[in-house]
Amino acid sequence: MINPAIIKVRLQEIDKNLEILVRLKKINEKKFITNPEIFKLAERCLETNIQAILDICHHIIADNNLTRPRDNKHALEIIANQKIIPSVFAKRIEPMVGLRNILVHEYIEIDPKQIYQHIQNLDDFRAFQKHIIKYLEESKT
Repeated sequence: MINPAIIKVRLQEIDKNLEILVRLKKINEKKFITNPEIFKLAERCLETNIQAILDICHHIIADNNLTRPRDNKHALEIIANQKIIPSVFAKRIEPMVGLRNILVHEYIEIDPKQIYQHIQNLDDFRAFQKHIIKYLEESKT
């Protein structure tokens, strides 16, 4: 049984971070990439939002006793197979998993230009929220 309260907390966290990211997105690229306070804040908001998406996926999978995912990309695939999010959308947001890994584990030095490019399109976060809200509403019935 899904606990919507757990999911809603993650959705609210995405909202809070999106408010910050929308403001950061308006900063010109030169100022963004030369100011560590700005791009590090953007890094953290992106990391937290991606993690919230993955947490939601894992929560839905666990609460529905679905196949245990091999990794985070597989979690997206499972959610798509359950028609909670469209498969095309799951494939489109799959690169977020790689970005999250870079942000969390700092496999490489993070290029502020890459972060700037990522925050120019925040629509996928909103789209994910809409899919999950729809799923929660349908789960009530």
